[in-house]
Amino acid sequence: MHFETIDFSENLHNITDNKQFYGGLSYDEESIKEVLQRPVHSHTAELGSIIETDMSQYGLSEAQQHNIELLKKGHKVVIAGQQAGLFMSPSYIIHKIVSILVVVKELKEKHCYDAVPVFWVAGEDHDYEEVNHTHLYDTYHRRRVKVNYKPNLTVPMSIGFYNYDKKAMAEALDKILRYIGDSSYAAELKKQVTASIERCTSWTELFHSLVHETFKNDGLVIFNSHLEAVRELEVPIMQNMFKQHKAIDAAFKEGQEEFIRTVNKAPVIQTETNVHLFANAASARTLITETEEENAYVLGDEKLNKDEILKRIEQSPIEFSNNVVTRPLMQEMLFNTAVFLGGGAEVAYWGELHKVFGVMETDMPIVLKRMEFMHVDDRISKLLERYELTLDSSITDQIQARKETLIKTHTNDQVLDEIERVKSSLEESFKPLYEYADEYFTSGIIDGNKKRHLNELEYLKKRYSVDIKRSLRTELNNLDELSEKLMPNGALQERLYHPWQYPACNWDYSPLSYTDKLTIIKS
Repeated sequence: MHFETIDFSENLHNITDNKQFYGGLSYDEESIKEVLQRPVHSHTAELGSIIETDMSQYGLSEAQQHNIELLKKGHKVVIAGQQAGLFMSPSYIIHKIVSILVVVKELKEKHCYDAVPVFWVAGEDHDYEEVNHTHLYDTYHRRRVKVNYKPNLTVPMSIGFYNYDKKAMAEALDKILRYIGDSSYAAELKKQVTASIERCTSWTELFHSLVHETFKNDGLVIFNSHLEAVRELEVPIMQNMFKQHKAIDAAFKEGQEEFIRTVNKAPVIQTETNVHLFANAASARTLITETEEENAYVLGDEKLNKDEILKRIEQSPIEFSNNVVTRPLMQEMLFNTAVFLGGGAEVAYWGELHKVFGVMETDMPIVLKRMEFMHVDDRISKLLERYELTLDSSITDQIQARKETLIKTHTNDQVLDEIERVKSSLEESFKPLYEYADEYFTSGIIDGNKKRHLNELEYLKKRYSVDIKRSLRTELNNLDELSEKLMPNGALQERLYHPWQYPACNWDYSPLSYTDKLTIIKS
């Protein structure tokens, strides 16, 4: 196994060129030195203890225990986060975590600093339809398949409150493993994951358990943002955000406008709220909205004043959570962050939020785009070579062009031209018949008959095309396979496919260095 890097996608939000939107920081020695010298939050030791208590139920490794102790002492973290996708899907969740570990390794090797790798599990999120499924490539039928956990279920509350059906979850696991195929790897997976399904109760607990087992020996610290103890720790921060929501909203809108004008791209954050906090997380997670009436807010069917909301935050903090505008703020007000890693959209919305941090007198960390990976096995390599395709950002267009060329070279244009000539001749041949149209021999009858003849000629044309494609079935299927495996729906495979198709246990990322290029993993 070895790694290669290639330029694959345009960096739409180049931080180096737009440092003014990211606290004036980039991933360089001067910025790293600055963030490592920042003061430590007063609640850091308490936060570390909360995480330690939560992670202990999964069995802490020595590396994890060591990193939690560093966290308690105020060591800066390298952090990324994600919703709890079904069985850690899609693959980019794993790739985010690998990105964290690579940057932590670099800070140690190049700056002699022990940063703490932290993965934030967004248990407060309520987008069930985004996390209840995964995709795999069905090698036998050479197609993409979707595996769901209860697709018709509605989960309006935060996903962290949802206790899954263990039987249905086990059935979803079996479906996934059928596409992975029989192997000692798949057998061990089934054993480990089945044990986690039986041991855990909530959706986020199961996700946490799987991430823990995958990365415990790497010392990954896993933060469940949905814990009640975390919410209690957040009470003064959440109350302060609510008190300052007008200033936060104004800063967001001003900063977003400035950012999108500079980068000349459409905004990533789309929100109509003016408070930027959710409530009622245990029933139907709902945004708080300020009305035009003075000191009046709407929360679902309720109408509350400012003091009532502040009191609820204090009494029932587990019911409250951040939206996209205030979540980055909460992260930085909880953790002492050196580097935050996010996907392209996340990096963009941090840029859109740059003025919001000033309202809360909070510094931005170094913001980096997470590393992107593509797994290329022997079969993919051979197909790329066979069809003389170059793996770069134009691969989808190359594959389509190759298919069109194959079909064109096997198509006799004279046949198609002759069919078109016959169609034109038919049109001309029917014209005299309209001169005899009367009440018994209507133009409608003539039209219908002509249309049937033209349809038969069109069918002949299509049938010819179908037969050509049938003769090229093997070649076209190979090209479709390449497209489906590398760029399903025109996006990188990591954004759709399940990570178990690319066994994490079989690749060692220790040789990697951070890069914003696409990293190719070859077996």
